[in-house]
Amino acid sequence: MKHGSVILILALMAATGVFSTAAMSSADETIVTKMSIDEFENIMTDKACRCMIVAMAAWCRPCRKELPVLNRLYMKYKNQGLSLIGVSVDPGGPKAIQPVITKAGVTFPVYWVGDDAVRRYKIFGIPMIFLIKNGEIVDKIPGERPEAYLEKKIEALLNDSD
Repeated sequence: MKHGSVILILALMAATGVFSTAAMSSADETIVTKMSIDEFENIMTDKACRCMIVAMAAWCRPCRKELPVLNRLYMKYKNQGLSLIGVSVDPGGPKAIQPVITKAGVTFPVYWVGDDAVRRYKIFGIPMIFLIKNGEIVDKIPGERPEAYLEKKIEALLNDSD
């Protein structure tokens, strides 16, 4: 099996909840890794996934402030089928967001996607949350939102039968 195929399979496993964290160190720390635009596209169009993808950057104060909220919601809803994936759009690559993820104790997978994803998905502000259902973007939420608002969006994503 080629290296690219292995990475694609791992990314799809993360998106579909087969495993719930990105690469982990011995201390169960989420390690930010690079994801290609094709791997990102596969997650965004996965018809079997009900997924929340949050675009963020290390320099973004609202992003850093929202991480504990997202982590709580992920812990609450991951066993009910929620896949939550963070994607860094930092120009400095994966190493830019890593200290922020570590400090916040993030338990969901976080990847670095770069400018191609920003352009393709019109990420015009961060944080920006994409809600994905049946391979389609059903909601795009720019800016920091209260926990109760995000929880209602997650519940609708998970409970909606169509």
